[in-house]
Amino acid sequence: MLITIVKHLSEVLPEREGDFTRWYLSRADRGHSLAVRYVELTGIVPPHTHDVEETIFYIEGKGLARVGEKEVRVKPGTMVVVPPGTVHSSIRESLEPLRYLAIFVGNPDL
Repeated sequence: MLITIVKHLSEVLPEREGDFTRWYLSRADRGHSLAVRYVELTGIVPPHTHDVEETIFYIEGKGLARVGEKEVRVKPGTMVVVPPGTVHSSIRESLEPLRYLAIFVGNPDL
């Protein structure tokens, strides 16, 4: 049976790593296939990959997204889809933090 998830960002403990902080809104566990993270970036998310597709929706700030060999300027409203196994990163390019939602179908941590 699926469990209904209703959360507010203030109810989730943040996890800090390098130049970014992330909040796991859902982790694709207990019967749910969607994982959602809220990310606040003050520098760079180093190049990395996932075994599942990631959709990144930028909600605040300005920056640069690198996906494979492509570079894209990002601002609020920009969406980037990263295929599984593709090297990608995000870089803040303004004074304010770069904030986005990282959405996965499946669990990227497995």
